[in-house]
Amino acid sequence: MTLTLRSALIAACLTFAGLTAPLAQPAFGWTQLSADADAPVLNVDRGRSAVIEIDQPFATLAVADPEIASVTATSDRSFFVRGKAPGWTTVLVYDEAGSVIELIQVNVALGLDALRRDLNTLLPDEDLQVLPVYDGIFIAGDISTAGAAATAVQLAERHVPGGVANGLAVDQAQQVLLEVRFVEASRDIVREFGIGTQASQAGEFAFLSDGSLISGALSQAAAIGSHAFGPVNVDVALNALEEKGVLRTLARPNLVALSGDTASFLAGGEFPVPVGQADQVVTIEFREFGVSLAFSPTVLGEDMINLHVRPEVSVLDTQNAVRLGGIEIPGLSVRRADTTVELRDGQAFAIAGLLQNSYTSDVRQTPWLSSVPVLGSLFSSKRFARSETELVIIITPRLVQPAPSPESLATPFDAFEEPSEAAFFLLDETVALHEKSSTRPQVQ
Repeated sequence: MTLTLRSALIAACLTFAGLTAPLAQPAFGWTQLSADADAPVLNVDRGRSAVIEIDQPFATLAVADPEIASVTATSDRSFFVRGKAPGWTTVLVYDEAGSVIELIQVNVALGLDALRRDLNTLLPDEDLQVLPVYDGIFIAGDISTAGAAATAVQLAERHVPGGVANGLAVDQAQQVLLEVRFVEASRDIVREFGIGTQASQAGEFAFLSDGSLISGALSQAAAIGSHAFGPVNVDVALNALEEKGVLRTLARPNLVALSGDTASFLAGGEFPVPVGQADQVVTIEFREFGVSLAFSPTVLGEDMINLHVRPEVSVLDTQNAVRLGGIEIPGLSVRRADTTVELRDGQAFAIAGLLQNSYTSDVRQTPWLSSVPVLGSLFSSKRFARSETELVIIITPRLVQPAPSPESLATPFDAFEEPSEAAFFLLDETVALHEKSSTRPQVQ
């Protein structure tokens, strides 16, 4: 029994040792393969191919990143690699047993020679540098005009879509001063005639037809005639008014903007507009009105400027007002233009022909009596008004440079000086009218 028990214990120990023996093996069962540090690198330009031949036959080809390069076998010992996008990848070559026999590092470059040739052909007078950076290019250099810079960037985008970093410096002035004149002429003609009659007999009857002017204005001329037909007195009153006027409104804003940016101007104000929201909540928004201008300049080359101009003149219109809940919201009478022109530094153009014509006529008369031929005119008042408004906008762009120093800039008060105490107390001068002799240079 002792021998048998000992044999059983030895067998159990051997069995346990056999079950636990694999736990003592190494934890990792794979091997890392990599190309030698001094191994050659296959350089391929994007869109081009390279043919590779190896010493022994292969069975399978694989590319680590197919978006960067592709491979196509031409025989069991040769294949070609085509670059698709800038970057690094690896081509793996397997034999029939599935073992890796070659690891080829592939570097796909942008291939900037074609871009450099195109830039030199289209912009031969410009000194440009094209440098590869990560997955794009950096284009740098001093360029003569903004138009040439735009051409260079567009051409680079054709070669590397979405991967162009612009480092070009334009030598030409890129600040545009816009001189604008808004001139509005309004011509108005108003004529009114009111004829009133009064017939009465003392103690018997009295008849009256109103002869006041329709507009309610005071008449500038009046005539009264009276005649008695027996016991009946007839009085006739004639009121007349004629108005003529010409109104000239002028605004002269000056704006400065960089090439490609937008500058705006507003001379006017804002009026509140109630806006309904959810849950019967009313908020107030403000709408602009007045003389406004927005322009976007682009310097094309030398002294040529492309201008996108959006002038607008708006006034409050109470005749088209909307009344909501006891609140009157005025309308807007707007004249707006939106145009794009090209002209040289100092040249001017005008936006004209923005005309508004209106004609109104009113008649107030006594029923039935005004229908009597000839005599019916004595029982009516008439008014007509004609209005004509014309807006002219004159615009002049100029290329400008910043002032060299603050002392070279002038203010409206530079031509005046404070009055002396004697002039203030004895002559009642609040501002001296003596112009200073200034030799400050004018900024162009």
